[in-house]
Amino acid sequence: MAKTQVIPVIMSGGAGSRLWPASRKSRPKQLLPLASQQTMIQETALRLQHQGNAYSFADPMIVCNHANADAIAKQLGEIGISASTMITEPVARNTAPCAVIAALAILAESSDRSPEPLMLLAPADHHIKNTTEFRRVVGQAVPAARSGHMVTFGITVTKPETGYGYIQKGAKLDDHAHRVAGFKEKPDLDTAKTYMASGNYFWNAGIFMCKPSSLLAEMRQHSPEILQACQRAFDASPQSSGQSAGQTIALDADTFARCPAISIDYALMERTNKACVVEAHMGWSDIGSWSALLELTKDMSGNALKGDVHILDTKNCLIHSDGPFVATIGIDNLAVVVHDGAVLIANLDQVQDVKKIVDELTRRRDKDRL
Repeated sequence: MAKTQVIPVIMSGGAGSRLWPASRKSRPKQLLPLASQQTMIQETALRLQHQGNAYSFADPMIVCNHANADAIAKQLGEIGISASTMITEPVARNTAPCAVIAALAILAESSDRSPEPLMLLAPADHHIKNTTEFRRVVGQAVPAARSGHMVTFGITVTKPETGYGYIQKGAKLDDHAHRVAGFKEKPDLDTAKTYMASGNYFWNAGIFMCKPSSLLAEMRQHSPEILQACQRAFDASPQSSGQSAGQTIALDADTFARCPAISIDYALMERTNKACVVEAHMGWSDIGSWSALLELTKDMSGNALKGDVHILDTKNCLIHSDGPFVATIGIDNLAVVVHDGAVLIANLDQVQDVKKIVDELTRRRDKDRL
């Protein structure tokens, strides 16, 4: 059997508003070096470099906000990676339109390829500690994806987390994949404890793999209005090729704005009977808050420090500064973030509410701080 080609689709349209003030519209969290010396999109692109016996990754396709396209191309160039295709969105429309447009682009570019390549939908702003394990589970998912299933990767539950959605494992599909019995919204603590104890639930990482043709067929059955809107936007969008880079597809502003803003989970995965899950124990985090970043980067004293920082009698704190000297005395369980002229001080138990600050700045139309 011919080796399977997997085309990574790096989804880079998120705003990362819970990591304000470091994450801004002009430089969202995927363009920041948070968990390592590399930015999150550089981390993502590097883990999607693999030439194995069962499958190989092609050059990535990037779907991003048009305002971030140049910065992304520059960051990828710094690590020696070029995108095969750059699809730029004039407005954010969540992951369902992103997935459909990517599938249309892949099929348009690979009409003469046999067998049809698979597509791997990978968020640009996730951290995965164990790259080897990630690549291994992608290989485990190949048979299910080639057979026409929509594969999602379920993260092994290590604690009763209330900040993630969950995937319920169903009947066995093959040696590594199980059918999805259900998707569950973020639970309360007691429910999360029940999920963990059962051993039949995984965290929903929002990473998917399938054949592009299968995705379009399932969308045609379950969300035809989204497929039709995306097809119109794709057909109306100019495409160009550069000498040193791959193809660029600048999505037409008028037609793409008419696409419903909805996630692939709601538009397809919760509706299709072809959803399956492969377990992945790979050190995954979506770094969805300052407290999540603290857990990833803290030192022996429980602190995560970055920049010109000096602490006294300080524990369990995240303190980041992009310039001004920051000193702390006698504090515990706080996030202190100084970035680009803005300061955030928050109890780490309440950092999910940082988005409310961004909502208030949006209401004020405070473009300098957004």
